[in-house]
Amino acid sequence: MKLIKLIYIFFVVACLTSCGVTQYATVPVDYAPKLAFHPDTTHILLVNRLAFDSTKISKRRIAILKAAAYSAVSGIEKQLRQLPGVKVTSLVDSVTFAANTDSIKLLAANYKTNYVLTFNTFNAGIVLDNVEYENNAQVAYYNMKAKVGLTLYENNGIYFKKLTGTAEEPTDSRGNGVSLFTTAHDAGLDALKDYLPYTITNNRPLNSQGAALQQSVAQIQKGRFDLAFKILNPLIDGPDPKLASRAAYNLAVVYEAQGDIDEALELAKLSNQKQANDYATVLIAALIKE
Repeated sequence: MKLIKLIYIFFVVACLTSCGVTQYATVPVDYAPKLAFHPDTTHILLVNRLAFDSTKISKRRIAILKAAAYSAVSGIEKQLRQLPGVKVTSLVDSVTFAANTDSIKLLAANYKTNYVLTFNTFNAGIVLDNVEYENNAQVAYYNMKAKVGLTLYENNGIYFKKLTGTAEEPTDSRGNGVSLFTTAHDAGLDALKDYLPYTITNNRPLNSQGAALQQSVAQIQKGRFDLAFKILNPLIDGPDPKLASRAAYNLAVVYEAQGDIDEALELAKLSNQKQANDYATVLIAALIKE
C-alpha cells in the first residue's frame, strides 16, 4: 500500500511539471495618472458645497450622511496631499459640514490657490443587487453603494471639470459586512481616478512543458528575472519552433513584470511568429491596452 502511495505522489509531482498543468506569474503593472494638475507646485482649495435638504431627509439620516460625506472628503484631501508638488487647504468643517457659497474666483484669490475643488453631491445607501433561489427559497443579495460628485475649477472660476466617483461593496440588508464610511471614502477616491497613479495585478499563465521551461517558470515565480532570461533567451533561436515560441512568450512575461511594456510586446509578437501561441495572442492585446 505504501508503495502505491509513493508511486501516486511521484506521478502527481511529475505531472505538475510535465503534463501541461498551467502555472502563473503575478505581474503588477503601474500606471501613471491620465491627467495632471499645474506643472509646477499646485495649491488646491477643498470646499464643501453640499447642503442636505432637511425637509426631505430626517435629522438622524442627515447626521449619518454628513459623517459619511466627510469620510469621502477627508480621503480626497489625504490622497491629494500624497501627490508630488500638491498642497491642499481644506475649508470643510468636520463638525457641521456646512456648505460654503462664496464665489470660486474670490475663494481662489483669498487663499492664493491654483484650483478650487468643490464637493457637490453625495448619495449612499443599501441597494438590492440580486435575488437567487437557493434550496427552494429566495435569497436576496445587497450592496452598500455610494456616489460622489465634485467639480474642479481653475482659479479664474470660469473653466472647470466635473468629477464623479462611485463605489459598491456586498453587504446585507442591515449594512453588515462593509462600512458606509469605507464605501464613501472609496467613492471619493474613484472621483479622482484620472489624477492618481494606480496599479493593476495580472495573473499571466506560463508555459512550463519541458525541463528548461519549468526551470524558467520557477525563476519567474521567485522574481529572479535575470536567471529566467539566461534560461529562455538561448531557446528563442533554437531549432524547435514550438519551444522557441513558448520561450519567447515566457520572456515577454518577464519583461512585463519588469515594467518594459515595449520589449514585452515585441517578444509576444515574436512568440506568434515562431509558432501560433494563444497565450501570446491574449498578451499582445493586453499589452497594447497598457
